This record gives sequence, structure tokens and C-alpha cells, in this order.
Amino acid sequence: MTHKDLVADLANRLGWTQTKVSDILETFVSVMNEKLSEEAQISVHNFGVFETKKKAERITINPQTQERYLVPPKVVANFRPSANVKEHLKNLRF
Repeated sequence: MTHKDLVADLANRLGWTQTKVSDILETFVSVMNEKLSEEAQISVHNFGVFETKKKAERITINPQTQERYLVPPKVVANFRPSANVKEHLKNLRF
């Protein structure tokens, strides 16, 4: 699903204009980015939890040259789905 598809579907379900839905969605993403950059945890009821995790500094080896590299620490975004989402996905049939 693309951003355009999501905005169209939400606008249709809510009876709002696509412009209004797009503005709200942009604000929502902006707030999420801001809070995640502050290392806050964001919990969305019946959906899941967004959080940041710190990955430690580590050493990796190039398998071809056997040269060792230091990989610097970094912060990554993580999502943990709620039990409702897990149950819904488990019941899908392909």
C-alpha cells in the first residue's frame, strides 16, 4: 500500500478530504519521528509499540580479505506488534 492509497482509504472511511487526512498523517509521522529521536517509547493501542534501540559498537571481518573493521554504535527504530496484530496475522491464509 502506498502513501496515496493509505490517504485515499482513510479519507473514504472517515468521510474527510484527502488533503485533511494527508496533513494529519504528516503531523502524526512528524510527532513519531520527534519522540523516537528523544528515545521515547510510542504505544499505539491494539497495534503495537515503536521504540529505539542502541546497537553497540562491534568488530566485523571481511570474509574475502580477512580485514577487520570497527562498526560504530548506532540507534535503530524497532516495532513490536500487539497480541491482536499477531493473532490477526497468524489467522491469515495464503
